[in-house]
Amino acid sequence: MDDVSLSITSGEFIAVVGESGCGKSTLALAILRLLPPNSEIKGRIRFGDTDLANATIRELTALRGTKIGMIFQEPQSSLNPIEKIGTQMAETIQIKEKNSVHQDRLRNEIVERLRGVRIADPEKTVDRYPFQLSGGMAQRVMIAMALSQKPSILIADEPTSALDVTTQAQIIQLMKDLAKATDTAIILITHDLGVAAQVADRVVVMYAGEIVEEGTAKQVFQNPLHPYTKALLRCYPNTVKSAGHLETIEGSVPDLRTEIRGCKFASRCPHVKEICISDKPPEALPEMNHRVKCTLY
Repeated sequence: MDDVSLSITSGEFIAVVGESGCGKSTLALAILRLLPPNSEIKGRIRFGDTDLANATIRELTALRGTKIGMIFQEPQSSLNPIEKIGTQMAETIQIKEKNSVHQDRLRNEIVERLRGVRIADPEKTVDRYPFQLSGGMAQRVMIAMALSQKPSILIADEPTSALDVTTQAQIIQLMKDLAKATDTAIILITHDLGVAAQVADRVVVMYAGEIVEEGTAKQVFQNPLHPYTKALLRCYPNTVKSAGHLETIEGSVPDLRTEIRGCKFASRCPHVKEICISDKPPEALPEMNHRVKCTLY
């Protein structure tokens, strides 16, 4: 990632979109310092008065889960296959309480949290193993676990990628409703522009490790500014049947192991100029709360 900067406030819903490999998940993992040991973070990641980029392991442990929660792509990979759902959820609640909780009260709280994420039979789900749950139910359990500690920020990394369309819509609406109810800020990592348009207050478009455009959902989807954002939207299938094939973006993502002096999208851009190849594009603010990195503005 290169020169990535964004902010989020309480109760806000941000969607980070872009092609696979553009840096969305890397951004999510960087916030919680979950990148591999050979990675390096330069700059600041400010959460309240704490700089996560330079925080100690003890400071990070105190914030992970409790203040900043995360939902990973594959719910079945994040759940312990040999522990019942109730046992796994009890652990997260007891960490939050920091004291022993009476078993009856603990079970009731787990059931209520599962009911809160609209699991139809929470009393039985408590005693089930992860393999006994559908993908949608497992994802709901993960959301319930993440929200059980009432985090200030919830990072959801492609939480619906393995789910069918109907379940996707239910999970996304559930996250939006819970964010409003708990005032939790949500960063949704997704490649699905339709999902982003449906739920996000603000949309961040990434390309090759950079944020190329950011604005409200209405600004980005109704008045896209960056050539890459426009190309992405042209590739997205609409609900109206049309003749011909879906559009694609010509060319390929540049090799990020090499130094790129100019705009990373220059080799694929129909508006490319000489300055685009030689210089980094400046950040412009053509309209209020709508920023873009492009020499066209």
